[in-house]
Amino acid sequence: MSLRNRLWLVLGALFVVPLVVGVLVLALAVPQVRDDQLEQALDTGQAVVTTELKDACRALGLTARSVGLESVTSTAATAVSNAVSGGYSDYAAVLGPSGELVEADGELPAGSSAPQDLANCSGSDEAVGLISERVPVSGGPTATSAVAALRLDQDYLEELVRRNGIGGDVLLLDDATVIASTTDALTGRSIATAVGDRTGRIEIGDWLAQVGGPTDGVPFTVVVTQEVGPNDGSTMLFLLILLTGAAVAGVLVTMIVRGLSQPLTDLTEAAERVARGDLDTRIDESEDGEVGRLSEAFNRMTTDLRQNMTALEQSREDLRYSLERIGDTLMSTHDLDGLLEVVLETAVVTLQAGAGVVLYGAPDQLHVVAEHGLHDAGLAAPVGVSPGAGVLGRVVASGEGVRGRLGSAPDLAPMATEPAEGNILAVPLRSMGSVLGVLALYDRVDGRPFDGADDDGLRTLAGQASIAIDNVQLHQEAQRLSTTDALTGLWNFRYLSMSLAREIERSTRFERPLAVLMLDLDHFKQVNDQHGHARGDAVLRELAQRVQEQIREVDTFARYGGEEFVVVLPETTVEGATQLAERICVAVRREPFHSEGEDSLQVTISVGGAAFPAHGSSAATLMRAADKALYVAKNDGRDRWHIPET
Repeated sequence: MSLRNRLWLVLGALFVVPLVVGVLVLALAVPQVRDDQLEQALDTGQAVVTTELKDACRALGLTARSVGLESVTSTAATAVSNAVSGGYSDYAAVLGPSGELVEADGELPAGSSAPQDLANCSGSDEAVGLISERVPVSGGPTATSAVAALRLDQDYLEELVRRNGIGGDVLLLDDATVIASTTDALTGRSIATAVGDRTGRIEIGDWLAQVGGPTDGVPFTVVVTQEVGPNDGSTMLFLLILLTGAAVAGVLVTMIVRGLSQPLTDLTEAAERVARGDLDTRIDESEDGEVGRLSEAFNRMTTDLRQNMTALEQSREDLRYSLERIGDTLMSTHDLDGLLEVVLETAVVTLQAGAGVVLYGAPDQLHVVAEHGLHDAGLAAPVGVSPGAGVLGRVVASGEGVRGRLGSAPDLAPMATEPAEGNILAVPLRSMGSVLGVLALYDRVDGRPFDGADDDGLRTLAGQASIAIDNVQLHQEAQRLSTTDALTGLWNFRYLSMSLAREIERSTRFERPLAVLMLDLDHFKQVNDQHGHARGDAVLRELAQRVQEQIREVDTFARYGGEEFVVVLPETTVEGATQLAERICVAVRREPFHSEGEDSLQVTISVGGAAFPAHGSSAATLMRAADKALYVAKNDGRDRWHIPET
């Protein structure tokens, strides 16, 4: 018999049969046990409620007699007050010879009869939540009877249920009228309608009710309900039986598996020797069936592994050569983030790492710019690494790479924000001779630690990446110098022309407003002539700072030339441009321009504006319109703005 058939036989005999028996037990026995317990709970609950009500009537009778006696020995007012304040009844009264009310304390429910008409518990016919007792009084000068009454409301019933441990709800009915109930009003009316004039056990939807009619001392129909549901105690009992059967089956399975598992044990031990690197391991192929076929396949696998390891060593040399070629390719890109992502992906694939990360940034703190597989491997991505802190921070501070198992040496002790375990290989990334980043790999896919060859390969890639980073930074600096003004740090005329053309195209396409403001310092030549060009340069820089505080991030602020500046305002109407022009004039004139060791200068500015397309439909016409408006502001006396009407 094959191994598969033997396993099917064992599992079918030892697990399927006990489970089927257990299911049958639960299906047949548990419902009957549950029903019996439910019916017993209903009978007990109905009996308890009836007994409690009879006891309450007897207690009211004693209270009424006490009120009568005390009204004779003391006063009627004292008697009724003591009965109510002492908690013996909710209402007490002393009646005169003609049934007139002599003294009373407490309140009767709305709709109840007058005190002189209240009947004893066994004879009440009022559909109100009330039970009462009336007894004659003898020996007094005037009184003829005393009355004690108790309200039957939801609070009373809930306390009764809690005190006696009744699991369901309780209702008191007078015909089809709910006198008192522990349920909500809608549910109570539904149960009363379903009960009608029936008694005994009644099924009401998902509920089972025990109904007892009025009896001597209980003038109401008493209904106790229980929700029909599984009995947790019985279920747990039979589950315990199932678990016991499963445990017995487990013992039998263990005994049988011991006779079947020896070939698999031999195969497992051989596989572990292969995993430790002993590729010469072989298994005896004398077994028949699936085990023999598995042994044959295992031996073929070890033979193939020996051949593949030889090919792998050669491929690693090829990979080193590929790294050099990849480095040459990387030097042609100008996107720093994209460059670092390519470097990381290349390192991960080439060295078969499970995860990796690249940190790069300012000298005082590095941030993650590329990450691969950390979350999938259950490792935390390092954040906010400072030079000298943790494994990666020490690589940056020392400029030396690290290799080994995290936590195995002082220089491999990680900080809280770094991965805490596994193998690591990390090398620094340099730019212009300084270490500004680190490239780190974690855990090879095959489980082997990183070796010296991996270290050499990663350093080769990092060296090529550093050259590419230098090229990117040089390119970015050249781009910055070509579009910014060296004196003020603002955009220059070249960038202004490109930006304005782009915004005009966007406004045309989407029919959105656009405005331009042209700014010119008033009498700036006098500043240069009287205070020198250095002071004039300082004024221009401070002017640029004040204007930048008034505009939005989406606005383009550029130096047009000399003391002239231009602000391009996307999504801005004429009204918005006039408000900004006024704010700029106020910001410039509100306080003098200061310079250390120099007298303060009171500087003003003139502003001219134009809107697209009302004042110009192209960059050139829009700028000419703003320039004309600027000269109108100059001719009107300076220190003001002018924007022609649309």
